[in-house]
Amino acid sequence: MLTVLLALLQEGHAPAGEAATAAGEHATEAVEHATEVTGHHAEPWIVEQVNHLLGPAVLKIEQAIMPPIYGLFGKTWHAPAPGEPVIGEHVVWAVLAFLIAVALVWFLRGKLSVDRPSRGQQLLEVTVEQLRNLLDQVIGPYGHRYLPVIGGFAVFILVGNLMGQIPGLGAPTENINVTGALGLTSFVYYIGMGFRQQGLRYLKHFAGGLTGATLYAMGWMIFIVELVSNSVRPVTLSLRLFVNMFADQKIGEAFLGLVAPLVPIFTIVLGIFVAFVQTFIFIMLSMVYLSETVPHEEHDHEEHGHGRDAVAEAH
Repeated sequence: MLTVLLALLQEGHAPAGEAATAAGEHATEAVEHATEVTGHHAEPWIVEQVNHLLGPAVLKIEQAIMPPIYGLFGKTWHAPAPGEPVIGEHVVWAVLAFLIAVALVWFLRGKLSVDRPSRGQQLLEVTVEQLRNLLDQVIGPYGHRYLPVIGGFAVFILVGNLMGQIPGLGAPTENINVTGALGLTSFVYYIGMGFRQQGLRYLKHFAGGLTGATLYAMGWMIFIVELVSNSVRPVTLSLRLFVNMFADQKIGEAFLGLVAPLVPIFTIVLGIFVAFVQTFIFIMLSMVYLSETVPHEEHDHEEHGHGRDAVAEAH
């Protein structure tokens, strides 16, 4: 990209005549070369280094496993073109976000202490406690059992979202492949938990809770509607996160070249706000979907517990 910009600047400021023609030809060659080598844009330095170090090994693995996989679907796998990165930019950012998330939690955890907890430990404890309370409110008294998965979603997505605000880095959540994997993971997890906790009784959830004659008369229609509705959930989860983060990126790029110094600051603040909001929305929807997998006995236990508390308070 820098080569293209320099070439265009040279074209705009060169004198008339042969110098202008030469500059124009040089700019055209630079654009064509940049397009051939990088695929319309220069890769970030980190992505280039990762591909330089790991690209050949990854390419050998892909050449061994990808053709048979594509063959199962009647497709043909094509190796990356010369100059095209073997390891995609979104893959690099996703792995980096995972490493940063693990390092961040490990750093905040520090050396656990009951008497003299560090500030990092206190911050981590407050965050975990807030997530536990949120899980108990949305799912019920047994919601804390889902803390590792929901907490993992929260940390990874938040770190990935905030990476887009750091110069030289990119947000993995700005790519539909990453958000699609997150949405699919959430979908598979809550469906799996439904069958694990309720067995085949979980299928009753897709019948809208109907019983008796109405179940046989209308249950099949509601089952189809619920099946389609649940199948769309991973798509909506992934698209909502992707569209918002991608739009935030484009807004930041649009205002990046403005002279006013307050504009970039405003876009950064907006980007941080969007990063937190989209993280919260994703984990909240995942918790709502998980609440549907909790057995009715646990819901009844929760309702009876609230009833006993109310009676105790009355007396």
